[in-house]
Amino acid sequence: MNPRALSRPNSQRPCKPNLVTALGNPGAVTCTPVQLSQQPPGPSLNKINHFDDGARCATRIAMRSLALAAFILAQLSLRPAAASQAFFREAAEANVNQRYTIESVSVAGVGVERAGIPANLRKQLGALIGARCDIAMLDDLADQLRKELHLSAATQRLSRGSELDRIRVNFDVVPRDRTFDVSVPKFLYHSSQGWTGELDATAKRGDNSIRVGAVSNGDDLTERFAGFAARYENTHLAQGRVHIGLGFENFEDRWNQSTRNAAAFEPGLELYRSRRNLAPEATVSLTKDLSISGGLSFQSMVPEDQMSGMRAANALTAGAHWGHRTEGTVRQVVDLRYSLRAGLRAMGGDYAYSRHSVTMRYEAKTGRHTAADEFQAGTLSGNAPMFERFVLGSSATLRGWNRYAVEPLGGTRLAHNSLSWGYQIGEGTVEAFYDSGSLWGPSGKTRLRHSVGGGYRQGIFVLTVAFPVVEGRVTPVFMAGMNY
Repeated sequence: MNPRALSRPNSQRPCKPNLVTALGNPGAVTCTPVQLSQQPPGPSLNKINHFDDGARCATRIAMRSLALAAFILAQLSLRPAAASQAFFREAAEANVNQRYTIESVSVAGVGVERAGIPANLRKQLGALIGARCDIAMLDDLADQLRKELHLSAATQRLSRGSELDRIRVNFDVVPRDRTFDVSVPKFLYHSSQGWTGELDATAKRGDNSIRVGAVSNGDDLTERFAGFAARYENTHLAQGRVHIGLGFENFEDRWNQSTRNAAAFEPGLELYRSRRNLAPEATVSLTKDLSISGGLSFQSMVPEDQMSGMRAANALTAGAHWGHRTEGTVRQVVDLRYSLRAGLRAMGGDYAYSRHSVTMRYEAKTGRHTAADEFQAGTLSGNAPMFERFVLGSSATLRGWNRYAVEPLGGTRLAHNSLSWGYQIGEGTVEAFYDSGSLWGPSGKTRLRHSVGGGYRQGIFVLTVAFPVVEGRVTPVFMAGMNY
């Protein structure tokens, strides 16, 4: 006979869980004995005992689960509401961001295809265009940008796109505060004018910087000038809206024989052997796109004529700059600049004149194609020194022409336009251009000249061949080097 069937029914007392204790400690479930009435054993007592054991076990499991659930709910109710909301908000934002398609990618406001970054990074960032937004991936790429470009910081910033469910991604970068840097902003060979070069060394401390450079320039003025220049700048006055600078220049000047021959018939023009310039200046940023500047220029010259004394060309300087950039399917850049130099005898100068110049540039880019148009105009009135005169036939204006063949003494009136188209191939851009311009004096006699050409540009490196549009034999002009 089964001994368990003969045992007393109350030999094992069923448990009733103590829920008050369980809520405080779900792992500890206490039992309160329950008295059972005694009944005589019957023929089915064994089955009844098995049923009671199963029921008691199921009851214990159910009550323990209920106690554990009650404890978890109590703990969640004790969490700070702000923390819970932040958690759910972050989860929701992660899901929402993946609904958006990336429309464009830029680095420091410059389209990724034009940004000066390594090829592998450019390829990875370019692959984001058209893909779903992945915040984790953007953070990884920002960290990769910071490491490979040796930046102080790089962060991704999202903005609304041109259409619904589209966004734009820009990586804001903060360069490291370099205390010393050496750069070559210009090193260019021109087949008809020779070499032009500049080497700069810059030292920084906080918001202050000092730049010293060696210059030999045969491209920008009527004469070739060589020497050194120094400049001090502070870029963080009035929360960065005001920049002040103080420049000093000391140059020796050399003149082309064509210029000397033409100057012999202009008794009012004076050629000089050297010149110095001290120029304080301040620039104020009125808005994100607009800035104005003002300053003074105290320039002295040593004439070639030994009988003449030192000459002074002291002037008031002013300028304005407005630049605007729009992103989208077609990325556009508009840049307007105006400058004024007014020579005043009241400042102790020997020249009285005014020089106005304006430059307007428009650029549009879509895909691999870039189209640009740049227009320049200027006027010079009064008795001005030679360095104030306008020139055409440089590395940037009327390319293909020799400037001494255009006008060896420069001109007092200028109009020039340059139209270009470029197609990106790999890391560089193949360009074609058409230049037209005219340079004349007070007599009003003018001649419109044209030139065409093409070249290759990658970063600051340029390689150009240009042809003047003339009758008869055409001699091309070659230019190669680094040019900002």
